[in-house]
Amino acid sequence: MLHANEPGAGTIRFERIYDAAIEDVWALWTTSEGLEAWFAPEGMRFEVSALDLRVGGAFDHVMTAVGDEEIAYLAQLGRPPVARVSGNFIEIVHHKRLGIRFDIDFVPGVESYPYDMVVELHDEAGRVRMVLTADRHPDAEMTRGAIMGLTSQLQRFDLAIAARTARES
Repeated sequence: MLHANEPGAGTIRFERIYDAAIEDVWALWTTSEGLEAWFAPEGMRFEVSALDLRVGGAFDHVMTAVGDEEIAYLAQLGRPPVARVSGNFIEIVHHKRLGIRFDIDFVPGVESYPYDMVVELHDEAGRVRMVLTADRHPDAEMTRGAIMGLTSQLQRFDLAIAARTARES
């Protein structure tokens, strides 16, 4: 039986609980400042180029490898250190659910395909349970990379929400 975070499973799923206001967790997902604080894995820089928070609105960004390991890893895969990623918001339920569809069109030699990510927020007595579900990629190596990347991103999310909560205390 495959675990949800292993290549080959239908989706990649992460769940976290935060002692934070749902507004703060939502803001980290829906503002340029919030996303730039955490959305790239360690060793990468993330810059929002478009953020139109409405169904059909654009969510475009540039992710740049800045760490030596990340640059070497991408070179080993034959990929450039900079990826321009375009996407759209496909679902928005304020403070509850956010769906994003990215166009994976930046991988050399791979035909473009859609990649969906959904975050669900559950207000549970002053705490927020966040469930992140993402598609697996058609390629097992890309799925492994996505799991590693999302794990790193969520570690950065943990730090960003802690810093945001501390500022407001």
